[in-house]
Amino acid sequence: MQPTEKALISFFEQVALKNKALLSKLKLEQCFDVDNVRWRFTLPNLHTFLQKEDDVFNCVDYVAFRRILYNCAINQTVKLHGAEINISDNQAKVDKSHYALIWKNKTISA
Repeated sequence: MQPTEKALISFFEQVALKNKALLSKLKLEQCFDVDNVRWRFTLPNLHTFLQKEDDVFNCVDYVAFRRILYNCAINQTVKLHGAEINISDNQAKVDKSHYALIWKNKTISA
């Protein structure tokens, strides 16, 4: 497994586990929507955020990021922690659609 793939899986695992520090950062980003049941994002905004937050993503362009994202076991990982990722607003274009990590039967503190 490549370092970028490991970092991406770890990031989503931390969101699924409701890491308070990470959720606080996500809530501060106007491009994201975080509430008690889900975190909504677009892929371009996620890529930009990760480039700011983790040096491993600095040299990964958006096309490579998308390829890594689609080829790693993110959904399987978050399901282990009671979450899942869905398309929340399908715009018929991957880059324009909104996705959501949904926490099942659990809430987060506001």
